[in-house]
Amino acid sequence: MAETLEALEEQAERLKNALAALTNLNRTPQERLDRALAYFIRAFRGEPDEGPLRDCYRTIYAAIGDPPVGTTITASLDTMTDDERDALSSAMVTLAFEVGRRCRDLAAATAAS
Repeated sequence: MAETLEALEEQAERLKNALAALTNLNRTPQERLDRALAYFIRAFRGEPDEGPLRDCYRTIYAAIGDPPVGTTITASLDTMTDDERDALSSAMVTLAFEVGRRCRDLAAATAAS
């Protein structure tokens, strides 16, 4: 699938917002998770095809109990293990980094052509 710079930029912005929501100290931990997941699901129309994006995407879904793709996803911090919470936050950071990197690479390739 050919990625467009515009689509990657939009995805990067939503993942940036997910990270901001996850770290917002003005909200309760559950509110932070809920907002982060809302941004996360809007960042992807479906499961990425391959590579680190797919791995991180699957890690997040596994951490929240593997709900069906395309449904409203929610997760309760009370039912998540420490390992699941750590995996989710680490995967969010990795996703944001990887999409940002792809954005920069595509922008550089576009500018060079």
